[in-house]
Amino acid sequence: MFPILTIYSQIMSSEVPESSKGARMSESYPPRQDYNFAESSIRAENVHADPVKQFEAWYAEEEAAGHGEPNRIALATSTPDGVPSLRMVLLKIFGPDGFHFFTDYTSRKSTEMESNSNVAILSHWPRLQRQVRIEGVVERSNRQISEEYFNSRPRLSKAAASVSDQSSAMTSREEFEKRLDSLSSGEDSISCPENWGGYCLNPIRFEFWQGQPGRVHDRVQYDLQGGIWILSELQP
Repeated sequence: MFPILTIYSQIMSSEVPESSKGARMSESYPPRQDYNFAESSIRAENVHADPVKQFEAWYAEEEAAGHGEPNRIALATSTPDGVPSLRMVLLKIFGPDGFHFFTDYTSRKSTEMESNSNVAILSHWPRLQRQVRIEGVVERSNRQISEEYFNSRPRLSKAAASVSDQSSAMTSREEFEKRLDSLSSGEDSISCPENWGGYCLNPIRFEFWQGQPGRVHDRVQYDLQGGIWILSELQP
């Protein structure tokens, strides 16, 4: 097995004019962004003892900054044998009782969560140079919570949830849109489908990350041990 640097050197030196080698190497990397939020450093002594309160504080700052949807999160799930998948979803409810997001219970992510309840979510707030990783175990949200949220959605979103077999193959786009238009343009109320609802992530670990100059980033981790949150600082 050849070292990666040896292979890379051979590639760069083979039939490449001397004048263009440096240009090709520099073009292989995206522009480097530095971080400049040193005044927003986080330490074990200046964060909340409760990670949910710390998340609420950062969420409020991102929301106040007006950068779009502060509730967008990456949701990572995996099959029982460890094959991962990842997608963006919207965090709709969070607090001491957990972090809730909603979906079709027949979707791929639901199928994976039903068979492997260990998941992770990530909030990324680039303009504040922050991210929060949350790991834990999911369970279905209380049915009342799911129905209350569903009833708050726009009619088109309700109709889409009702007619879509999420993640299954589309047999006819025309037929799908016909069914969607028929339901969304009607006047009858649209009830929450039985196969649609929320999941609640019950956290066991948080990591708060604050970008800093020179990649000397701040990282604070909370681990749930015996019902108590244990706080530690991590090296960059």
